[in-house]
Amino acid sequence: MKKIFTITILLVAMMLSTIAWGQQQPASAAPAATKPPVAAQPQATAQPSAAQPAAVSPIIELRKKAEANDVASQIKLADLYSMGTGVPRSLPEAAKWYRRAATTGNGEAQTKLAMMLEGGFGVTKDVAEAISLFDKAAQQGNTAAQMRLASAYEMGRGVDKSAKKAVQYYEMAANSGVAKAQVRLGDIYRNGLEELPHDYEKAMSWYHKAADKGNSEGEYQIGFMYEQGLGVVASIDEAINWYKKSASHGNIEAKVALTHLGVKTGA
Repeated sequence: MKKIFTITILLVAMMLSTIAWGQQQPASAAPAATKPPVAAQPQATAQPSAAQPAAVSPIIELRKKAEANDVASQIKLADLYSMGTGVPRSLPEAAKWYRRAATTGNGEAQTKLAMMLEGGFGVTKDVAEAISLFDKAAQQGNTAAQMRLASAYEMGRGVDKSAKKAVQYYEMAANSGVAKAQVRLGDIYRNGLEELPHDYEKAMSWYHKAADKGNSEGEYQIGFMYEQGLGVVASIDEAINWYKKSASHGNIEAKVALTHLGVKTGA
């Protein structure tokens, strides 16, 4: 009887031990319900919007406007072709668009086309047509055309030399405030040119107009006039004063003049 009791106790102990062992297994032993990885979850995708137009190239848009006879667009397109900006450089193409704009009477286009004709850039050289276009633009107040014609008449480039014609076009530009034209008129009246005699008073007047804008060449020439006593009472002090102004604006000739007069320029 005692033996049977002992066996029974052992069996019960074994059962309890088995139950306890099952309760102590790690959580990983029993598969747990887990969410699928993010990559496996369906992603919300952006639906393409209906009828989104493709971006239009600025050059294409500009060309459309130019072909529709918009003068500003024609000139801009010609500028791009002349410089090779955004398009392959093509002087013939530039000349074509300048000409289309020039036929409307636009002074800027006339001047740019004239420059190409004058040098034979992208077109057959035609100085006579260039002069004609420069004149048309000059009469509309285009100062670049006025300066080009003034120089042509002064030098006899493509036209018969004419001091009076040169002065006429220089004065157009000078009266529009172009300092370079004002200085050139001063030079012409100081030195005389063909049939035009010296006129120091006019020379000084034009130099002062340029100097009033801070133009270093105008300032230098006033200094020279005072140093030499041309149309004014000679005055080294006045000359130095104007040379200093000119030098302060970067004029090398003025710095040399000051050195010759024994004035240190610090450069």
